[in-house]
Amino acid sequence: MAAGDLIRKDAWTLAVACSDPATPTKGAPVRFGYFTGVALTAEGDGGNSATQTSVDFGPNVWDLSVKAVDGSGNAAVAVGDPIFYVDADTPKLSKKASGYLFGHALETITSGETDVIKVLKSPVIGSGAYGSGGVDSTQLATGSVVASKLSATLGKGFIPLDINTVRLIGSNVIQNTSEGGLLDGNTAPILLRGKSATAQALRIVWSASVSAEVQFAPVPKPPDLDGAAALTVHLMLAKDTNTDNTVTVDIQVFDGVGDTECGAATAALAAATLAEYSASVSAGDLGDHPGFLNISLVPGTHTTDAIYLYAAWIEYTRA
Repeated sequence: MAAGDLIRKDAWTLAVACSDPATPTKGAPVRFGYFTGVALTAEGDGGNSATQTSVDFGPNVWDLSVKAVDGSGNAAVAVGDPIFYVDADTPKLSKKASGYLFGHALETITSGETDVIKVLKSPVIGSGAYGSGGVDSTQLATGSVVASKLSATLGKGFIPLDINTVRLIGSNVIQNTSEGGLLDGNTAPILLRGKSATAQALRIVWSASVSAEVQFAPVPKPPDLDGAAALTVHLMLAKDTNTDNTVTVDIQVFDGVGDTECGAATAALAAATLAEYSASVSAGDLGDHPGFLNISLVPGTHTTDAIYLYAAWIEYTRA
């Protein structure tokens, strides 16, 4: 024989050493690893070795004993319900999804009763709801899914930064405004809402020549943050005109208490229209959870244009 040779076609009846029960009997449900079937012979009969049983793995319809219970207690069996094989139970078949998927009921049973009904033995494998499209702990070992196996989207964490939380900073302290340093229409910069019918978004506005620092509320690190990977702060920014087309916004990032600044400036705001700008914290500059980040924004010199900040967020790599 060579690789690629067809050994047997339509091999749904096989002689195997069953995993359960210990001594299979003819006409009874059995399990072989994740496969389930019905014994066509008693163990050792029909020309099989002493430890093997001929098993029909389906697809076929059998009259079999089924109990109308599920994992929570008594539960009626309806036509089409999935039927599972449970090693420790008598009879082996029921609606307990903690077992191995066996097939589907073709007749009904009153809740709590045990009856012989027609069951479609499907050629499926798996425990729990696996054969119905799910995966449970039998197939998926604890800790077996790691961030490196996730798609680019699922492997990326997201933390929103609320522009309503920023405080006005001057000389490294919160400014003593009547608002406690929170921005409103009387501060510089200001927090306002667009007035037109089509532009009612909240935004922070640094008027021309205003470059005051603002700081977000502390950002607790999520448990899945990979502190050894790069982290990026994103800003949605615009300007009222495009005269100061080399101005940047310095995104200052400090890790916890006592850290040195590890952020960076955005690219130049080279257009007046709303666009996404970002700056990264290099891999290795941050530690893992637990901890927190302190994030401030300082616009560069802009003598003509007003700068608008509409939204901000962090994207990070999941550990």
